[in-house]
Amino acid sequence: MTHYKGSAILSNTSKMPGKSFGIGAHRCITGSKLVKIKGSTCSDCYALKGSYTWDAYQNAEPKRWELINSEKFVEIMTASLSRLKGDVFRWFDSGDVQSVKMAVSILNICEATPKLKHWIPSREAMIWKNALKIKALPDNVTLRISATMIDGKPPSSHANTSTVHKDKPAIGYACPASNQGGKCLECRACWSRDIKNVSYKAH
Repeated sequence: MTHYKGSAILSNTSKMPGKSFGIGAHRCITGSKLVKIKGSTCSDCYALKGSYTWDAYQNAEPKRWELINSEKFVEIMTASLSRLKGDVFRWFDSGDVQSVKMAVSILNICEATPKLKHWIPSREAMIWKNALKIKALPDNVTLRISATMIDGKPPSSHANTSTVHKDKPAIGYACPASNQGGKCLECRACWSRDIKNVSYKAH
């Protein structure tokens, strides 16, 4: 098993107010299909270009993939997140959950790090539906199932969702990042269960 340091495990994306964790977007189950469909929310995936193509990320991604499939995943991630100074964490700044087992492990990590508010964006509605039959969603987690098409309706399968708007008005809460330099700044809407749908402006 690879020896991990925090820098190899976690991402520090410029938009986010806290750390995040991701795997390569090329591993997405649903996303790898949607990326080929014009007008889908994955058709111009940010995680397949820019800094995600740099050597630093490309070298770290296989280590993260090894970790997330390791029996030590919960233990190592819990220890790493417990050392963070911030109060919010994002799962999958790139990539997505791969299995029910992985989803349950993530929920166990979230439960073991109650000082953090966790945001999990995902297009794998069925994986999460089955995972939540095994493990209840901890109070410090907001799971947002993403719409598949730009200007599409929010998914109906889960309580919290996200959409992407371009030619139609935003549904629910409009993410302010496009008006503030592409950053969250003080906004924490994605981490709030009280906000049912967050709509992001298409890049």
